[in-house]
Amino acid sequence: MKKSIIILLVLGLLFISVGCEKQKGSNSSIVAEKPHHNSTTYKLNYNHDWLENDLTELGLKDLTIGERVRGCFTAQRPTSSRYVYLFNDYQKYGENSIYHDSYLVIETDSKILLRDLANDNYSGSYGEEIYVCDVDDDGIDEVVLQQTVGMTGGAGQYLSRIFKVVDDEIIQLFNSSSICLYNTGFSCVLKDDYKMEVQNIFTGYSITLDMIGTKKYSGIYFDEAGKVISNVHFENIMCDSFMEFIPKDVDNDGTFEMACLQYVSLYGHSDGIGYAKSILKFNKNTKMFEVVGSEFIPM
Repeated sequence: MKKSIIILLVLGLLFISVGCEKQKGSNSSIVAEKPHHNSTTYKLNYNHDWLENDLTELGLKDLTIGERVRGCFTAQRPTSSRYVYLFNDYQKYGENSIYHDSYLVIETDSKILLRDLANDNYSGSYGEEIYVCDVDDDGIDEVVLQQTVGMTGGAGQYLSRIFKVVDDEIIQLFNSSSICLYNTGFSCVLKDDYKMEVQNIFTGYSITLDMIGTKKYSGIYFDEAGKVISNVHFENIMCDSFMEFIPKDVDNDGTFEMACLQYVSLYGHSDGIGYAKSILKFNKNTKMFEVVGSEFIPM
């Protein structure tokens, strides 16, 4: 059954948003990146029913609105509501598939910007959460997008990104896996008596875990007496992608930090030992996110 471009909402997915209201789109012109195969940016003349017609002109048909959240995406606050939309395309994956491609559409004071969310590693997702808030302390909202891109191993695989409008372009402010998984600074040291110390290089945080009760990893990393096997090959704990990537104003300064949670394993994905919790804050000088808080939560 084909899905309407404007009226159907994704069923079965719960989206958390900041300041979300439902209204009609605003008067604008449209700037867009062509879907998937072509990243050339071009303009379409605005008409009052762009939501129904202009996406079709881009070759995007039978899409579903996954979410719509209100925000301010330009330097001068608008006199009327502006929205970010997430459009989902299920067509090539089959009628009953929950896997889909997605497109991000952001309204500004004068334009409508569209970006294909496919990247080099992931073409689509099983579900997403979208938030609108200011993360870089410039008074303008960014779009925080959390996507479930895999459902096997550990706690699943996720792609976490933050987008910002700059000079009528949607730029990427953060990507959790641009080259490899984002490093939140967690590591561990094995110690005798079935102990393991988890540390964070960025914050100085550490916690010692006592596994003597279960004698976990006996014969793998520890001998029968609980001593660390000296010649065993041991790299480090494995921190998965962000299973949670949620904006929170942790320090109450009016700008949002990112509260992140990672599934952690040691020997393999099935042997989860806990969760790595970290707080990321944008540094206006370096233009990068930094780990400013950390905690390890044992299972």
